[in-house]
Amino acid sequence: MADNSNNNSDVPYEHGPYIVFDDGSTYAWAEDTCIAVLTQDGEDHLNDAMDFDAVHDDDAVYISMNDLIEAYNQVHGTDIGRCRTNRTGF
Repeated sequence: MADNSNNNSDVPYEHGPYIVFDDGSTYAWAEDTCIAVLTQDGEDHLNDAMDFDAVHDDDAVYISMNDLIEAYNQVHGTDIGRCRTNRTGF
């Protein structure tokens, strides 16, 4: 993983969030993303269709990236990665 230090700012972690995939080199802007946890039926629908639109609403629980960052900040007493918007509805 890359060095997370930033000597150019009093708030070192002010950009992002980004999703870093397992290859460590591919990332994407993640402000509007969420994490989904599926039931077995949801997993089956996803595997059959290879499209998340096939997963029924009652077969998934969604956690927004904003909520994950907020929870991290509360647990760790930090103020990192604040997104510019707070989108809900997942």
